[in-house]
Amino acid sequence: MKTKDFENEIRIHIEARYPILWLVSFEERRVERIVENVAESMKSTFWSWSVSRGLYGGEKKKREQMGKEKILTTIEEKITKGENTNNIFLLKDIASYFNSHEFLRKFRDLPAIMEERHTQNTVCILSPTLGEIPPELEEDMVVLELSLPDYDEIAEMVSTTYGHLIPEQWHASTRSILYKSLQGLSMDNVRRVIRKAISLNNGFLNEDCISYIQDEKQQIIKKQRILDYYPHRETIENIGGLSEIKKWFVEREHVFRLSKDKIATLGLDVPKGLLLIGVPGSGKSLCCKALAGIWNLPLLRLDVGRLFGSTVGESEKNIRRSIQLAEAVSPCILWIDEIDKAFGGIGGYQGDSGTQMRVFGTFITWLQEKENPVFVISTANEPKNLPPELWRKGRYDEVFFVDLPSQEEREEIYRIHLERRVQNMNRLSLRELAQNSQGFTGAEIEQAVKDAVVTTFNNLHGGESSKEVEDMIEGLLALDVTQEALLSAIRHITPLSVLKKEEIEELRTWSHQRARPASKSLFLQRAETLTDHEKRNIAIHEAGHCILMKLHFNKTPAFVSIDNYKNFSAYIPLDEALRTTFTKKDLEKEIGVIIGGMVAEEELIGGDSKTVGASHDLIQATNIARKMVVEYGFGEIMRNKSLIVLQDFALTSGSEVLDDIQRILDSAKEVSAGIISRNKDVLMSFVERLSKDVLMNGDSIMKFFKENPVE
Repeated sequence: MKTKDFENEIRIHIEARYPILWLVSFEERRVERIVENVAESMKSTFWSWSVSRGLYGGEKKKREQMGKEKILTTIEEKITKGENTNNIFLLKDIASYFNSHEFLRKFRDLPAIMEERHTQNTVCILSPTLGEIPPELEEDMVVLELSLPDYDEIAEMVSTTYGHLIPEQWHASTRSILYKSLQGLSMDNVRRVIRKAISLNNGFLNEDCISYIQDEKQQIIKKQRILDYYPHRETIENIGGLSEIKKWFVEREHVFRLSKDKIATLGLDVPKGLLLIGVPGSGKSLCCKALAGIWNLPLLRLDVGRLFGSTVGESEKNIRRSIQLAEAVSPCILWIDEIDKAFGGIGGYQGDSGTQMRVFGTFITWLQEKENPVFVISTANEPKNLPPELWRKGRYDEVFFVDLPSQEEREEIYRIHLERRVQNMNRLSLRELAQNSQGFTGAEIEQAVKDAVVTTFNNLHGGESSKEVEDMIEGLLALDVTQEALLSAIRHITPLSVLKKEEIEELRTWSHQRARPASKSLFLQRAETLTDHEKRNIAIHEAGHCILMKLHFNKTPAFVSIDNYKNFSAYIPLDEALRTTFTKKDLEKEIGVIIGGMVAEEELIGGDSKTVGASHDLIQATNIARKMVVEYGFGEIMRNKSLIVLQDFALTSGSEVLDDIQRILDSAKEVSAGIISRNKDVLMSFVERLSKDVLMNGDSIMKFFKENPVE
């Protein structure tokens, strides 16, 4: 608990004459100051004891050497002889002596002695961890645990003690970053780190001191040996492509920079975490490392292989220790790599006596309820194996799908790796390299560059003596990798998209419909095979859906794209369970939205040039119209009756049923055609925008309609 709550709880329990308080904290001096302040405010005499330094306290603040054999007798004497004196005794690490029956018996007598007196007397046990409480003391004992200093305590201490050394030009957000970086350290370590930063910066504080704080936190991680600490080496510039996820990172960075009070005032929530799914080698792990650099936070990696131990209870203990450690150094980023290997298949046969289920339960409960600023970013290559509990909102802020890079992204990835190896970009054609590596992941592109560099280095040895080669290498500042060497390296790599073609395509199709794209790469790749005429036709079709959907329901799709691969349109009809409250008018509007793409095509390119996508829409629309007539009784001829109940009689009315269905479809099409005709300018603008951007998400679609309202 926080310091104020901790101090208040001690005071309340002392006033209630609780005989024994077990105080749990590594910060011995901090707890001692808190208890001494409580004693002073309650006009009680404070006594502190340790086996090494003896008893200290009283009115004269004297120290007396005293071992464990005598301390309990001394406490008893001070309680019984002090007629009008209240006492608070702080005993350090005394719990280790409870294994002695004689000592425990003597300690157990203290509550009875205290109860006989009219004065307030309390014994406080102080230890860094909560040991096993003897059953004999359970009824008389209360456990209170002190948390590490929170944001407000650190801000108050730093501004009071070292405020004069903080530059006046520092913005409030910069101060907030400093205070947040110090969270997870004890108050003594906070003071040490700041003194170290002041010493290294000639007597002043600056933004470089944050790196010293990260080094201090790294020491905490190393001592525990259950999480791995990753230093900041990657930045946002090291990520090729993935524009959507980079945008998400930058937008949330501003929230992390706000002070705690400002976050509460504005009603914001600190980001909880991300789940990254996608093709192996596509850059998921790189995103995790780059995020730590963007937000300037420690990156801790949880190796799922270390979670599960061989002994009973070890796995559950490991996950709790990992969580406690991450919270101890918060704010931080906890990276769980390949989470599907740890929790995949939950809910099936449990051959481990339920260990995996218990570990998973502990993890998702913490993921939902955590209050400390620990941002959890998990990666998975087999998302289908993940349990549904992990997918729901509230545990992760977003689920991103990281796909194979598009041609533009491949060019950017080549540029990053070649510039890192000091290559002259003017001599190389990145476009040709990207065109020859279609289907490559980022990892495969990096390997191609590495292979080309090695080949170039080995070619230096051709026909030269070893002495001449050594002299030449000594004088080189960089290797000049040729276009031919890079193309040759590309040709020698068989990409994963070819080796595991069926599995990769299945993963892409499955993830495309269930996760937010991390970039436009999926849509750009599929759009690469389309002509400009085909792109425009698809854009017209999707624009028709969006305009009808916005006008009828004031909604937009989650995203819309120029895509010749997907097996659904921008508008997916509502599930039957969600349609039970729909009126006849609502169902007619839904049919209008479904056939909106077909109507837009007829308006702009003519009925003879309708795409195959329009036929899929007609199937959906006809199905709804049939249900309106057969099940809901919404027909004109066959009204107010369900033909399902009439059964055989319904067969004699087939023509009337078909006429009713046709009338509903014709009416919806006529209304939709009128809307499209009135909003032809908006339709054309939308087509131009989508043809240019390839992908538009819900936010950008809504923004478009604000600028171009439909009538």
